[in-house]
Amino acid sequence: MMGKIALIILLCFLGHSIDAQEFEVRSFRCLTNDITAWVDPVRDLNDEACALIKVVGDPDVVFSTPLGIVARKNEVGEIWIYVPHGTMKLTIKHPRWGVLRDYRFPSALESRLTYELVIAPPPEKVQEKPYPEVLRRSFRGLENTPLDYSLRAVSGGELRGRKPAYFVLATLGIHEGEIANGLRCGVMRKHGVWLHVQSNFRFLSTSGKCNKAGELVSGEPTPYYKSSVSRALNTVTAGGIHRVIGLLHVYEGVGYGEQRVVWETLEGVKLQNTDYSVKGVAGEVGVLMEVRRVAVSLGVLTIRGEYWEPVLGVGINF
Repeated sequence: MMGKIALIILLCFLGHSIDAQEFEVRSFRCLTNDITAWVDPVRDLNDEACALIKVVGDPDVVFSTPLGIVARKNEVGEIWIYVPHGTMKLTIKHPRWGVLRDYRFPSALESRLTYELVIAPPPEKVQEKPYPEVLRRSFRGLENTPLDYSLRAVSGGELRGRKPAYFVLATLGIHEGEIANGLRCGVMRKHGVWLHVQSNFRFLSTSGKCNKAGELVSGEPTPYYKSSVSRALNTVTAGGIHRVIGLLHVYEGVGYGEQRVVWETLEGVKLQNTDYSVKGVAGEVGVLMEVRRVAVSLGVLTIRGEYWEPVLGVGINF
């Protein structure tokens, strides 16, 4: 039981010492032009004139020295204490701040001289207000879109969403005045795949074959032909597409294609010209550029290296 009481008392003293705040002597100096202690001296028990200390500080401060305090006067804004000649130490006490024991003067105090002692109060503790909690929300881009445009760079092309981008282009091919229309579609991130179908939508039936001189393959006499020439073009190609820099892509692919050239005789018989007609492996290469949602492509298509055709495409990506 006594041990518990001692522990409680120890904790109380410890808490009091923690609550006590430190104060200090900010400055001490001799007032050489102050003649208060000379004109109106206070004498000690030995009838010797005292030294005067003018203390600037809290009025509740209490002082003591090894030689004692001869007199104390509470003046406006300061406290006057008279101490004996030769005083070297001063103890300062305060009911809230605690005790500053045995403050040592730079030199022994002399009688009839006036000194100034400034006591700095302990610093006030500032109650810090807690910062309001910041609500962090994860960033989300545009919803309900296959491609997150908030993560897609308009000009740099470095940022893309994790979802793949799709593109659809209408294509146009021209060869010797004949126009072939097509559709190219694909999917890509940094790399992707595509499919291209092209046709001029002519499906020509023939009754025989001839060469570029008009001679019949069957060996029959060479007929006379009309000046008009008919062509049927159909190609299917597929391949890969790759982002090179920014929003510029290159694509390449292979497939199958056929160009059928038909001559018509004066009698109206249609013959396939075997020298100008070609079918077999088709190849395609070109570049594709994205500008926001618009996609533009330019390339070239060939069938067995005998038929060549520039291909232009315009469409959208999403």
